[in-house]
Amino acid sequence: MQQIYKIFFLYFCRISFFYKIISILINSIIIFLLSGCSTLFPNQIKNSTIKSKYNIKEYLNEEVDNIKKYFHLIKKEDDISVLLSTSGVRLNDILKIKKIDFNLNNLQPGQKLFWTVNASGKLLKLTWKISAIQKNIYKSINNNFLISKKLSKNILIKKSILIKKKSNFFRSALELGLKKSEIQSVINALEWQVDFKNLNIGSNFNLVFLHNVLQNKNILLGVKLNNFKKKYYSIRAFNGKFYDIYGFNKEEYLINSSFLKKYRISSNFNLHRLNPVTHRVSRHLGVDLAMPQGTPILATINGIVIKARFNKIAGLYIALKNKNHYITKYMHLKTLLVKLGDNIKIGQKIALSGNTGRTTGPHLHYEVWINNHAINPIKLKSLFSNTLTKNEKKTYLEQSKKILKYLQ
Repeated sequence: MQQIYKIFFLYFCRISFFYKIISILINSIIIFLLSGCSTLFPNQIKNSTIKSKYNIKEYLNEEVDNIKKYFHLIKKEDDISVLLSTSGVRLNDILKIKKIDFNLNNLQPGQKLFWTVNASGKLLKLTWKISAIQKNIYKSINNNFLISKKLSKNILIKKSILIKKKSNFFRSALELGLKKSEIQSVINALEWQVDFKNLNIGSNFNLVFLHNVLQNKNILLGVKLNNFKKKYYSIRAFNGKFYDIYGFNKEEYLINSSFLKKYRISSNFNLHRLNPVTHRVSRHLGVDLAMPQGTPILATINGIVIKARFNKIAGLYIALKNKNHYITKYMHLKTLLVKLGDNIKIGQKIALSGNTGRTTGPHLHYEVWINNHAINPIKLKSLFSNTLTKNEKKTYLEQSKKILKYLQ
């Protein structure tokens, strides 16, 4: 009886071994047929572009130490076995990598694959970019594959806003799904260059945000505006402030209000201020600086005198305008030292402070207007970024190239 059992056991083992051999042969034949017969035409794999129906492209123009790198954008019905075998990966590696992750059999359109292969067809590394925030990396170690799964904390998000007829930037941004805080960050980054109330129909904003996955928060990195054939850029630097594409400091060569810092602010910029004279709530579109009469008033911009006259409310006042359409106003003056049409330089003495017009005491009322929009002078420091040093500007220009690439 024992001999009979032994005979059946040996027969079963032979049958099992026979089926294993047949199974391996069938899998090899299927992969061979689907791979576009690359074995018959090995020269095709050596081309910079592999000519198969899967259109796999090498993303390096040359081999480095006999190692080739490949990239493929997944399309409908793509198969991992066929993609790898088409690039020359040996069958044994294909079976191993599929064994450690069965999900590789379920590739989805739009996903990306990156892999490296050596001259003998050994798969060295495979990266499967599943989504914008998730990717799996498979590395060959000691003839086996180790898998590491990575989830990105931060990703870049691109958004585009088109100003349509009977709409504006704020409404268009809300329709796109931007939060009010995100909309305000765009306005803050660009308001010194454009008037958001006067954007043309068809104006287009390209935005790049850094999205924090864990906090579900967007941080604006850069803005590009196409408005009536003109392009405006504003890009966040490493210090958190915004600069143009040249890294210039706007405060340095546009507005310099440094001389005003020595005086006490007696009344701030306020759109709902209770007027101390009329006792009514009204807009106060500048700041009041307490100073004795006769204090020299210096120009804060380079520009032309567009107004130099008396007004019953502003008293004697001066308005300067520069080529960038920035306007600064100086009110309640005692003496005017310039006249209409004069060209003025930053730091030039233009008047003496006083107590003319509707006031409660001697002071200078100072206003800043950008594209017909009153700006709080106190916020100019944050609006126009600090000056970059030579090395900082070099770093900024290098880093801004990455953002500019996404803004195009």
